[in-house]
Amino acid sequence: MGVRHFWDGMVSGLAAVAALAICGVPSWFTFRAIQGGLAPTWAYGFVAVLAVVGLILGVAFGRKAAAGIAPASDRRR
Repeated sequence: MGVRHFWDGMVSGLAAVAALAICGVPSWFTFRAIQGGLAPTWAYGFVAVLAVVGLILGVAFGRKAAAGIAPASDRRR
């Protein structure tokens, strides 16, 4: 049982890193594009929403990783 929980936690940890990367990288480059004048100022709203979604997903998957729960499950197996 211990290996299964370790594996589920590791997969959830990878999901947390992926969620942060998928949402964080576009947010950062959009932010830099706005600062550089390549994107309009109103795009800050979309940057904020995407960053918040990424943080929420990252924290949720991180909590699952700490508890040893698979990303698609609600409870331990």
